[in-house]
Amino acid sequence: MTEITSLLPGAAGDHSGQTPPALLASAFRLAGVGLCRVSGIHEPVSLDPVASGMIEIADGARPRALLRQADPESRSKLITAVRRALAGEPGRLDMSWLLGDTLAHTDVGVTLSDDDGVPVLLFTLADRTAEREEMAQLRRRNKHLWQTVDLNPQLPWLAEQDKGVIAVTDRYLKLVGLKEEEALGFLGWMKVVHPDDLEKMQAAVGRAMMTNEAMDIRLRFKVANQEYRWMRSQCFPLRNEEGNVVQWYGYTEDIHETVLAEMETRWAADHDSLTALPNRALFNRRLDETIARAAQDMTRVGLMVLDLDHFKDVNDLFGHDAGDKLLVQFSKVLQNSIFVEATIARLGGDEFAILLPNLENPQVMQDTIDAIFAELKTPIKFDGRDFDCRASAGWAIYPTQAANASELFKHADIALYEAKNTGRGRYMAFEPRMKNAMQRRVAMINLGREAVENGRLLPYYQPEYSLETGEIIGFEALLRRRDRNGAICLPGSIYEAFHDFEVAEAIGIEMLNMIVRDMADWRARGIDFGVMSINASTAEFRNRDFIQRLIDHADGAGIPRDRFCVEVNEDVFVGRAAPLVRQMILELKQEGFSIALDDFGTGYASLSHLREIPVDSLKIDRSFIMDLFGEAGSGNDSAAIVSAIIKLGHSLGMTVVAEGIETRRQAVFLKSHGCTIGQGFLFGRPAPKAVVEELLLGARKIA
Repeated sequence: MTEITSLLPGAAGDHSGQTPPALLASAFRLAGVGLCRVSGIHEPVSLDPVASGMIEIADGARPRALLRQADPESRSKLITAVRRALAGEPGRLDMSWLLGDTLAHTDVGVTLSDDDGVPVLLFTLADRTAEREEMAQLRRRNKHLWQTVDLNPQLPWLAEQDKGVIAVTDRYLKLVGLKEEEALGFLGWMKVVHPDDLEKMQAAVGRAMMTNEAMDIRLRFKVANQEYRWMRSQCFPLRNEEGNVVQWYGYTEDIHETVLAEMETRWAADHDSLTALPNRALFNRRLDETIARAAQDMTRVGLMVLDLDHFKDVNDLFGHDAGDKLLVQFSKVLQNSIFVEATIARLGGDEFAILLPNLENPQVMQDTIDAIFAELKTPIKFDGRDFDCRASAGWAIYPTQAANASELFKHADIALYEAKNTGRGRYMAFEPRMKNAMQRRVAMINLGREAVENGRLLPYYQPEYSLETGEIIGFEALLRRRDRNGAICLPGSIYEAFHDFEVAEAIGIEMLNMIVRDMADWRARGIDFGVMSINASTAEFRNRDFIQRLIDHADGAGIPRDRFCVEVNEDVFVGRAAPLVRQMILELKQEGFSIALDDFGTGYASLSHLREIPVDSLKIDRSFIMDLFGEAGSGNDSAAIVSAIIKLGHSLGMTVVAEGIETRRQAVFLKSHGCTIGQGFLFGRPAPKAVVEELLLGARKIA
């Protein structure tokens, strides 16, 4: 470049043996190189067409035009380059030129030459605008890629088949707290992988290298603060043209929070949120797995199911918060009472289960339940109250009492039901006879449900007579069921349905609908039926809706509430619901309904009931009337008891009704001892509405 001036036209020197200046100028033009000559600060600038078009300065412009056209950053560089050239030091520089709203980029060469002895600054200009823009775009792309890698949670790495990991990022080194030489090779990852995950990692890496297929694995890595975090490590093979793997490209990504969230989600799906015990879904899986192993290993498995006695009463009386606390405390009792391998689960509501695998001796079941029931003897305390927590339990053992998991659970559940049916607060082991009893119970419940759904229930009415006047003073409404053949069946045919709260309540609602409809019809036709006694089941006294339902039916039909008598059996007072039952009876009384205590004399605490609830009448149980004269071989005890009940009722200002009167001798005895109302086959059997109407429209007296 320093010799260019000697090649230009008019330059001093001999041109022999050199390229002619005109030819060289043509070569520059063809190469896109422009020429510019400056002979003085006040002299016009000589630019060839290429240079003039490149920086948009006309030939003949003043030198200052070059400076004005130069970008400010390039201007100082140009001045420095000119000074050095004048000092005999030619140079090259990158320059940018202001072309309106755009910039032109050139490579500029500067040298000092002479033209016939006159010093001349010679500039060469090569357009680099397109290259500079492409380079700028590449720099932007590189910056974007760098930011993408730097900000991406994925930490890339590179590995080779025979060397292991050959490159990692600084961020990875910072994350795991290793130096680069420690992280590379085949053993680098072994320094950070959790010991429990090493075998899994080795297997995954070995499989990937043998099959040349991608790897995707989750592991725990030790990070710089010595804690372990969950990471996802993936790698993909890079193959050459022959299809051979030459390198592995991979990345490691911190997924700790994601894994913890997944673990929490899985835990929530498999556990009860209240007690933190396994739920039914997880328990069923473990039961299936345990039975499958036991079948293979020929071992025994014990299954125990338990539920809290009268738990619904706790919710009704003290609220669901109290019920929840009781469940939590009960779950702790179970966990603190079992010292063998076991899975304890809450199956739902107040139902729990205990699975005991590898049962060496059936006595372990007995010992376990004994320990639980011993713990339950101590009242559970919370919110300043002592709760007398009782439970019922049943168990079965595989394979002696069941052939598979489903049957094992079913048999344990049958044993639980049998324990509850014998008085609650008990535990029983499964016996084959229980299965038949359960099948009968289920059949009765299904019959009761079917009777409600298909309108097979109907009310029968049995008259109640005044023993003093012989007149009908009212009726007791009694349930009957018509079977598929049209035969009328007694309530005993669906006895177990009354112990199923859902079905029992549905039966009560259907019966009330029909009874009130009959009463309204009689009332509309001017037929006086007296007072209608309605039996309220235990299920109905577990739901406060019963009171409002009775009010709505009576008021909706326009029947005075004092024409209804609610008969209460002492069974409704059993359990924690007794306070609720007493409160409901008080409310019924306040709403204008009369109350009768049915089957009096057979309950466990009849006298306390008389003191605590507003009873209008006592109904002496039929068993005493039938044995009034020792017909059942009990001597005269029944007569003494009946006489005492009559006197007790009168002293408390109550009406006394005798049920089950079948002979005149019984009626005479009862009347002579002050009993005023009688009911029984002597006066009339329970009958449907049509028969009762004939009785009401005809003679209303007994002979």
